[in-house]
Amino acid sequence: MVDRKPELTVLAVVIITLTIIVAPIVSNLVLAVKTFIHLRGVKVLKVHTVPSKVTSGSTFGLRGIVVNNSTATIKYANGTCASPLSVAFNKNAISKPQTTTASCKAQQVTLKPGAQSPILISNLSGITYKATSPGTTNATLIFNYGVITPTSNLPIGDNISRVYTFNILPSGTASGQQNNVASPTTITSSGIPGLLPGR
Repeated sequence: MVDRKPELTVLAVVIITLTIIVAPIVSNLVLAVKTFIHLRGVKVLKVHTVPSKVTSGSTFGLRGIVVNNSTATIKYANGTCASPLSVAFNKNAISKPQTTTASCKAQQVTLKPGAQSPILISNLSGITYKATSPGTTNATLIFNYGVITPTSNLPIGDNISRVYTFNILPSGTASGQQNNVASPTTITSSGIPGLLPGR
């Protein structure tokens, strides 16, 4: 018979060493997952198109106001170089990436609890929206921001989403017709629909 005691001893030492190395990493990952909670109270209100009347074939922008009714300070891109909004249209409009040759220095907005700030999107952000055909359009807006915590040097990423409904008019339509219809529905990253006060 062959003596396997030395091989089993080496195997036991390797298993114990791996357990000592891997256990703290795994426990930190589990703790990080357990401590993340979606921040409540951040809202995007007064969403509207710019210009207010969008016609088929034209380009347009989306604006709104971020309200921080949470207990934490948040940070987000101010729209100079990068937009804090991601937008997906269900129909009648598309997002068009554009190349810019101008240099840009990214800036952040810091919003303390109880504060509000407009969402600005400049031509340097690299995105335009184009109306492709007339009709009612749903735009799902995802607002990306970071939550500043006392225990971390870096903001923790979070987002909220909201559906905004508006009409795209046929090209050449008279300017007196009503265009925008704000939708009161919001969908948070938890997926639970809710009602937005004071749209």
